[in-house]
Amino acid sequence: MEFLQLTYFQHTAKTENISHTATHFRVPPSSVSASIKKLENELGIQLFDRTANRLTLNDNGKRFLKAVDNIFSEIEQAKNDISDMSGKIHGKIHLLINNNRTMLTDIISEFRSIYPEISFILDFDGEKSHAEYDMLITDEILTSNVFECYDFISEEVMLAVHKTNPIANRDSINVSELLNEKFLCLHKNYSLRAFTDRLCREACINPDIVIECFVLQCIRDYLVMGMGVSLFPAVSWQRQIHPSIKLLRINDGVYRHSRIYINKKTSLCTRIFLEHILKADSPL
Repeated sequence: MEFLQLTYFQHTAKTENISHTATHFRVPPSSVSASIKKLENELGIQLFDRTANRLTLNDNGKRFLKAVDNIFSEIEQAKNDISDMSGKIHGKIHLLINNNRTMLTDIISEFRSIYPEISFILDFDGEKSHAEYDMLITDEILTSNVFECYDFISEEVMLAVHKTNPIANRDSINVSELLNEKFLCLHKNYSLRAFTDRLCREACINPDIVIECFVLQCIRDYLVMGMGVSLFPAVSWQRQIHPSIKLLRINDGVYRHSRIYINKKTSLCTRIFLEHILKADSPL
């Protein structure tokens, strides 16, 4: 049994697509297929159910994948431990950022200027298992015992409107009064979108979404054009404030609480990064 066989198997098991694995590792699909077949022969079991056009991980494969994941996790932990013992501050941090992305960009830049030997793998969609990350930044509440939890930012979420909008004359508004407004929203992959949907659902309104996009700057530009209204986190989006935009308090104040979840098995460099985040100057 070879390390490369396990690597190909792990990726193929998670994608259930040999072509994707071949593209990822820049090898012919036949090499991946042959490697997995050899692994199955060595184990004496089938890891996948195969049809003409589909590859599906079976129960044997799921059990073996769990073991392989543990093997790679132990190897990575051993590498981190050896690195820590050497006294050199270097390594790689796998980070899932669900919100406060602009703020984290600044923090990472500052951190890298201090620790240039530490690199980052940044993920924004969270398609992997949470346990595969060293750290998560999210407003979700996670109950997994894999992580330690730290408070990050608590910020008021306000309603951003163009100053020509009639409601801009007010200082506050209830969500139920936004029935006839046009909404500018981030894509459903963003936690703020879930926050928006939840507020509207609680107010029993179905928001008229005229723009949905992945880019924060686009939301800001459309706000400046007066094309609609948008929820606006007052701290993490403060760079997007423009003279033509008015911020209104929602209800009696609506807040978003972001948290840092750090994997209990993570390396020293991740804990150093956590300390840097917690000590970073905050606009709060």
